[in-house]
Amino acid sequence: MIGILTFYWADDCGAMLQSYALKTYLGRYEPTIFIPYFPKPLRSRYWLLRYDERDNVLRRGIKMAKQLRPRNFYRSCVVKYRMCCFRKKYLTQERKRLGSSKEIFEFAADIDTYVVGSDQVWNPEITSGFQEGYFCTFRKWEKKGKLYVSYAASMGAERLNRQYAEALRHLLTHFDVISLRESLAVPYIQSLCGEELSVVLDPVFLLKREEWMTLFEGRSRRKKKYIAVYDTEYNVTMAKYLVQLERETGFEILNLRKGKYCWTEDTRDVVGCGPTEFLELLFHAEYVVTNSFHGTAFSILFHKPFTVFLHSERGARVRDLLRVAHLEERMAEKEKSVKGMEEMETKINWDEADRALQEEIGRSRDFIQREILAPAR
Repeated sequence: MIGILTFYWADDCGAMLQSYALKTYLGRYEPTIFIPYFPKPLRSRYWLLRYDERDNVLRRGIKMAKQLRPRNFYRSCVVKYRMCCFRKKYLTQERKRLGSSKEIFEFAADIDTYVVGSDQVWNPEITSGFQEGYFCTFRKWEKKGKLYVSYAASMGAERLNRQYAEALRHLLTHFDVISLRESLAVPYIQSLCGEELSVVLDPVFLLKREEWMTLFEGRSRRKKKYIAVYDTEYNVTMAKYLVQLERETGFEILNLRKGKYCWTEDTRDVVGCGPTEFLELLFHAEYVVTNSFHGTAFSILFHKPFTVFLHSERGARVRDLLRVAHLEERMAEKEKSVKGMEEMETKINWDEADRALQEEIGRSRDFIQREILAPAR
């Protein structure tokens, strides 16, 4: 049996869809489950009323008051419901929450292969420090003969701050095989572990476009044409770009992320966008504007015209994906002027992008067969 350690519990479309893809793909060959590891420092991040533990009492109170406004609270409830429904239907019905390596060890004696990843499981800035379960530190209690592999693990950047180096060096020793999602991070990780590493694609690319489409087939689509926006942070240049697109195309701007930012005066928010709604709305969009990795990934999978703005701190993963797909020209540089329709009308060579991706998809599947499935048999 294969046990996956990842962010399947996160109420985030990208995290849940990469979890779905990896479990679906591995499950075709061997029984596969999610290990219900949900580190305690991260749990408050996905409560219905959220706050940052670093905030003082006054700041927490202000944030909660905003979230309790009827419109905001209703949106949060709908999103939470749809995330829970997707998780229960496609990922796991396990309600137990494990908070430590010791609890992981005691959870399932039947697991022969542990797979860590994908997503930013090794980014201490978003996981409140390194969480030992994502480095298989429970290995010291396990019987010999079990396998410990990272698949497309990510730090979200090319390297971490110097303060994390020694701890990361030690934690990486628990793996038999390491693969990363971003090639730009390979030199840094190799300098710490001293071993050859593999670079593989995010799990969402393991499934074909048609397989993703089955998740939303039969649903009615919107009648009005729209530009889909999926963001991870506010970007002034991105906002100006959307204003220009709205003016020149006449399409409405549809925000897929709970109305966190108002990109244009007429931006329309999607109330309760879960993973299924995210896929459907992205697929039917006339154009996509994003600074999200998975917003970029599904734009490529669905052959959507798109423009990417890099995240201010975690842009390495998007840059690397665009390089792999030979689509670097879709990345908006800060120093460039906003192009509007000129950018939209630039045709994408999807044949070339698909050929480049198919090579990497083949390597990723070969890695899974060689390092995860074959040893387990």
